[in-house]
Amino acid sequence: AESAMYKDKTMNRKSENRQMLDTLVEALHTKYPREKQHASSVSHLCAALGSALQLSSTELEKLKQTAALHDIGKIVLNESVIVKDQLTEEEAAKKQQHPLYGYRILSLFDDTLDIAEYVYSHHEMWNGSGYPKGIRGEQIPLISRIISVAEAYDRIIHMQRLPIEDREQAAAQYLRDGTGTRFDPNIAETFIHMIENGMLQR
Repeated sequence: AESAMYKDKTMNRKSENRQMLDTLVEALHTKYPREKQHASSVSHLCAALGSALQLSSTELEKLKQTAALHDIGKIVLNESVIVKDQLTEEEAAKKQQHPLYGYRILSLFDDTLDIAEYVYSHHEMWNGSGYPKGIRGEQIPLISRIISVAEAYDRIIHMQRLPIEDREQAAAQYLRDGTGTRFDPNIAETFIHMIENGMLQR
């Protein structure tokens, strides 16, 4: 009876936690539809890239889950920080806190505790000039490095100021320019190969 009661409490807690997280995600995506589109697109791109990098099925599932939730910390930010293209120095500093907020949110739930660190590190750069910790190279979790590449591609593909027909080439060039500085060379080169060979379905 005690075992059954404990199991029931655990299941109820997990269900409540899942509902709380789903509510946060829904609130972010309802207020900012572009963030919903971005999360879905990055998760899809990461699945394709993770498969090309031959990740295990377990790691691939973690990657897709992390990609879908990588910007959950933006729920804490003011609207102006999210929707503006040109940010003041103060606004940019606030926006750079979203990986930390995402880490804190995901650390609250059993189902996402193991991916919180990946969200925390998805704006780190290969050369150590990223944030929030300024770690470099393989100190950055692999899943975070993959998301960094996929997210950069998705942002450029949806840049309104670029003609649609130029966006994919611009994204590939951005990744090429950032290979070995901003991005993990192996991951970036694999993704560029996928772009140039028409291996992405958006």
